[in-house]
Amino acid sequence: MNGGIYSTGNEIVDENAKLNISGNIIPQVWYRTIIRESGKPNLTAIIILADIVYWYKPTEIRDEGTGQVIGVRKKFKSDLLQRSYQQISEQFGISKKEATNAVVFLEKLGVVKRVFRTISMNGIVVNNVLYLELIVDRLKELTYPEETGADPVSFEKRREKSKAEKISPHTVIEEEIHFVEERAVPFQRERVSPFKEGAYPHRETEPWIPKEVPQTDSGQTNTEITTKTTAESTQKNTTEMVNGYRDNPILSYQAAEEQFKDQIDYDAIWIDRPFDRKLLNEIVGLAVDVLTSNAKTIRVNQEERPLGIVQGMYKKLDKFTVEYVIDSIKQCTRKANNIRAVLLTALYNATLTANSYISNLFAYQEAIPQT
Repeated sequence: MNGGIYSTGNEIVDENAKLNISGNIIPQVWYRTIIRESGKPNLTAIIILADIVYWYKPTEIRDEGTGQVIGVRKKFKSDLLQRSYQQISEQFGISKKEATNAVVFLEKLGVVKRVFRTISMNGIVVNNVLYLELIVDRLKELTYPEETGADPVSFEKRREKSKAEKISPHTVIEEEIHFVEERAVPFQRERVSPFKEGAYPHRETEPWIPKEVPQTDSGQTNTEITTKTTAESTQKNTTEMVNGYRDNPILSYQAAEEQFKDQIDYDAIWIDRPFDRKLLNEIVGLAVDVLTSNAKTIRVNQEERPLGIVQGMYKKLDKFTVEYVIDSIKQCTRKANNIRAVLLTALYNATLTANSYISNLFAYQEAIPQT
């Protein structure tokens, strides 16, 4: 080691010893205790947890004269660590959806608790500010499973059991209890076989078709198909759908409902907004009705629109746009005589107006004089 007393005899090791690297620490056991339904480590959740643990580590206060530790203090100002999904997304180079799902995953694992508060920043009231509380007892179980008596294998078995319950078509989930506590949040869509495709395809110009019913030759879509041919194909596919699910039509509806809930991050909204759960379920039910409809047109904003166009707009809905619709409905001061028509129109227009609404709101708040 250059300028040092000791040397390992390896130049690379000696040079590396000069670096004072600090930051997040990831225990190796987390790769066995923080795992997905597939049994593989949830890497995104692991790196986010490591960062949360770092911020909850105290900072030493040393005496300038003696260098002795005279006290410790926390790294953040409030009683809990304040974080937003956008901050996590930018810090680790992941999407906001991945950040949200990872934090929800950690909360279901019991190691992190999300707390939402209303705060005032520069005279502006901000709602639903996210704070993350670290559950140290649970962290100890995940980090030292042998010492705490927690078997690492049990974590994987619990995930497999949850996955099996979710796959079973005969499982009845109690909406108010088990859905929040046991239902797994999908992190990202993996490559799957054609038999595991979503309940409705991601093509905006075609009506919903159940995953078990194969399309006929006349139902194939290409650039040469005319409007008339497409309409005839739609009618034929609809007939096949009805015949294919005559014995148990509920299964097709449930599959579409599950697909739509994954699309909008239903679990995250359910947990974040406990007072809006009834409205959320109404929105989900209405959207699934549209996505599974076999009508030729749907009335939106007092106008009959083609089914394919309306379904295409509904397939663009996500967590942000659904929350935008919920807030808009709650802030509306006028009486709605036909709430179903209002929701149909609001969901249809949400993907077109949500971003403009946020931009306008930001400009309005910036124009308010600061006190």
